[in-house]
Amino acid sequence: MSIHNSYKKKELVEIIQNNNININIKWSRDNICKELLKVIDKYNLHFLYTENENKTLSVQEKDKIISIARKIKSFINSGLDLNKNIYNNNDELIFDTVYISNYGEISSVRKAVKLVEYTLNIKIPLQIPEKIKKELYEKEQLKKKQIPCLQVNNGKYYVNFD
Repeated sequence: MSIHNSYKKKELVEIIQNNNININIKWSRDNICKELLKVIDKYNLHFLYTENENKTLSVQEKDKIISIARKIKSFINSGLDLNKNIYNNNDELIFDTVYISNYGEISSVRKAVKLVEYTLNIKIPLQIPEKIKKELYEKEQLKKKQIPCLQVNNGKYYVNFD
């Protein structure tokens, strides 16, 4: 048996790090798979034989979702102009937005959904995986720390002018 192709190298590296397996993560995916097969029983990693449940989108699916998000952003930025023949009415726009909202891990989808929510004043639930939520939160905290702010220090200060 071999490790299922739905597992990318990045996911295999996470499994290696989480289980503290002594495998060089700089190797190619094929070499990592060969080494993982040797220790699959020891670390109880039999799930690697089946398809990845957390499988991300294929390239074609992702391109399709991104093109829908671009279409939505274009329509919103054109001022909801129905004469441009992108959408015939707002219902089609909302339908497409709800469809792509299931793919919140893609940044252009998040931007398109926010634009629609702001413009049409509606709330569309956005499914974002926990891992992406954590990364976005850390990114936001980092930005907040970079904002210059006034810092006041109390105490006696001596200034010498030579």
